[in-house]
Amino acid sequence: MELIGSIAGRCLLLVLVVMTVLPLWRVGSWPVRLCDFFRLQISVLAIGLLLAFLIVAWQTDWSYELGAGVLLAVLIAGWQISHFVRYTPLWPLEVSDAPADARPIRLAVVNLKVENQAKQSVVQQLQDLEVDLLLLIEFNAAWAEALSTLEDQYPHRQGVEHEDGVGLMLWSQLPLENAEVRYLVSESRPSIFTQISVDEHAINYVGLHPLPPGLPDDEDGGRHDSNVRDAELMLVADIVAKDPDASWIVSGDFNDVAWSRTTRLFQRISGLKDPRVGRGFYNTYHAEYPWIRFPIDQVFVSSNGRIAEMGRFHPAGSDHFAITATISFVHQPAANPTASPSEREDAEEMVEKGLEDAT
Repeated sequence: MELIGSIAGRCLLLVLVVMTVLPLWRVGSWPVRLCDFFRLQISVLAIGLLLAFLIVAWQTDWSYELGAGVLLAVLIAGWQISHFVRYTPLWPLEVSDAPADARPIRLAVVNLKVENQAKQSVVQQLQDLEVDLLLLIEFNAAWAEALSTLEDQYPHRQGVEHEDGVGLMLWSQLPLENAEVRYLVSESRPSIFTQISVDEHAINYVGLHPLPPGLPDDEDGGRHDSNVRDAELMLVADIVAKDPDASWIVSGDFNDVAWSRTTRLFQRISGLKDPRVGRGFYNTYHAEYPWIRFPIDQVFVSSNGRIAEMGRFHPAGSDHFAITATISFVHQPAANPTASPSEREDAEEMVEKGLEDAT
């Protein structure tokens, strides 16, 4: 049994080392980029392994091999935790709480799931939701028919209906100005750009659902890398950065975790802030498996954004939790994006690779 335990411990430690080191490799390969997602799970396993090593050390004599295992487990756990500790209440808020007298905008990001059979339950949930902006992901003809009873509640709409899980629709109680659908990288992946006004204050809104890494590629039989996703996020970041004095909300299913290098670079290029920081993970996927949930449905706001409420709920039958946020904006000088020249070069390279992969 000791031999089996020793072999299992060594193998687990080796897997954790590999999954910790791989994301340092700046490539779009989907197995590498998916290692970004599992930082919380890796840290839990590393802490468990550390405790197991300490128990063995307490029951037997210390050895160089055991000491090396303890050191590696500590380093792995510490490195992984350093990526997501910002998304706990231990960290200061990146987006301040909203003042009580501010006029809020309430939005929801809802991944419907194309093959969802619980449509009537979802319709009831959305009817009770009462938000100003409702971003509907994986929106197809069946969902358009099921949700038709809510059209009076959300008279202003923009988006695309599609059958392959790439439909994207924005429903709004507020008038949408200059609303348009853009295809920034791939003609199969729409994004929605519009402007809304609240108390004569203009707010730019972007809704996204970029291509997930690891999705099967029907053309070559392989799987998509992260390049197309990364390129779309960098292009949106650049659009936001060109108008830093404006108020912005960017939300959607990013198919990327909040702490990844790509999403952090998206923030530094755009200057947008993450309301999750200092509040919580708000993990959204996978809804059915608590032990492998990740925060991939995102809401970002400009530096003058404030948060009155942030939460999530489970749309019946979906594999995602939905994110809700109540946001207001204050008048203050714009915060300049913090990206360095080398980071901007990295973003440009991501765009080039993504555009190449999308053709």
